Amino acid sequence: MLGDLLLLNAAIIVMYALRPAVRYALTDGEFLLPHLIISFSWLVISLMAGLYRDSYEREAPEHFSIFTKSYLTFTFFSIVYTILLPSSVQLDKITAGFLVLVALLLVFWRIILLLYRKNYRKTAQAAISSVVVGSEPYVKGLLRSSALRENMGVSAVYCHDVLQDPLYAGSLPDLITSIKAEKVDNLIITDRFLPEEELRNLIDEAEHQMVRVYFTPNFENLNTYGRIDTVHRLPLINLMAEPLANPKNVLVKRAFDVIFSLAVILFILSWLTPIVALIIKLESKGPVFFRQARAGYRNEVFQCLKFRSMRVNDKSDQLTTRKNDSRVTKFGAFLRKTSIDEMPQFFNVLAGQMSVVGPRPHMISQNELYSKIIRKYMLRHLVKPGITGWAQVMGSRGEIFSNDDMQRRIEKDIYYIKNWSLFLDLKIIFLTFYNVVRGDEQAY
Repeated sequence: MLGDLLLLNAAIIVMYALRPAVRYALTDGEFLLPHLIISFSWLVISLMAGLYRDSYEREAPEHFSIFTKSYLTFTFFSIVYTILLPSSVQLDKITAGFLVLVALLLVFWRIILLLYRKNYRKTAQAAISSVVVGSEPYVKGLLRSSALRENMGVSAVYCHDVLQDPLYAGSLPDLITSIKAEKVDNLIITDRFLPEEELRNLIDEAEHQMVRVYFTPNFENLNTYGRIDTVHRLPLINLMAEPLANPKNVLVKRAFDVIFSLAVILFILSWLTPIVALIIKLESKGPVFFRQARAGYRNEVFQCLKFRSMRVNDKSDQLTTRKNDSRVTKFGAFLRKTSIDEMPQFFNVLAGQMSVVGPRPHMISQNELYSKIIRKYMLRHLVKPGITGWAQVMGSRGEIFSNDDMQRRIEKDIYYIKNWSLFLDLKIIFLTFYNVVRGDEQAY
């Protein structure tokens, strides 16, 4: 992280130095503020993306994948910053060169670190000796991870049954003999069905020989792989990884919601609302805005705002919109096709009832119905509902044709909850605009 910041700041200074009309001085407020904003933005984006988390264990492809997301988000922010805010930084060829220079420096820096880590692992593996003990299925599953073998320096495997693996060294009695006779640093136990007395003797002997003992969690009875959290030194297995359970991520998402919704309200809705209101009023009787009770965060009810796209009717809370719905006005059809009818929900976002991105809020009647028949339906309420969402940009929007259709939507919503990141939110927003321009057959 320190290396990234030093290289980024060096690139900023180079960018200023290449401008012939600019005499850069770090003490000058005109230069210092944008300098600090650009540096701080990289720090925030990279930390929120988890770029530096588990940096020793994370393999190169995964690290570069997260780095790419962080860099693209940083590039997007830098371009928006130079366009919207007056500063000494200008959007020109030098700025583009700066972004390319940052990419080259940070990639080169990572290659050096990864090569160093690879060499260090070889040295560490030679110095550390770990042995794995357990029954055949669990040991085989564990040994599939080449990264584990490297990081822990796995040198031998002990099993109840003969294991066809070059590391197989014998049964449990052979392990106790080995611990006494040879240098073993770590003992990894994968089998929770070892007889209690046998397990206790093994642990006692390992501790007597100053061997660290590790247990692997077992998920054989669960159809999921969770995450181990530590609360007051108590390890807890969380069955669903949930990034937005982290207060830091919640703060980032809320800050983005407030900034984005304020920008839309001030620069778009301020002039768009009077135009839309006038046309709605001229076409049909009734209010400009349509308010409907929807299920939100933790299943709490809130009033969801829309531009009214239908004639006033008494079936709005029970009957969802269908293709060629006679209730939809001509201008309402245009609003729905372009998703302009959803834009007043940015006021819901500003009020904290919704998010820009999240699972779409359903009508109360839909919640009551599908919560009884769709597995994991209520998990979608672990986060705030959104104006747009992963399910919508992946083709699951509009009319619900069957229970299977709803099941697929819920699976997409849960995927979003489990994989949230600021980059994913930006991707969904981009795909939403793309779908509006391209046209969506399900938008009616």
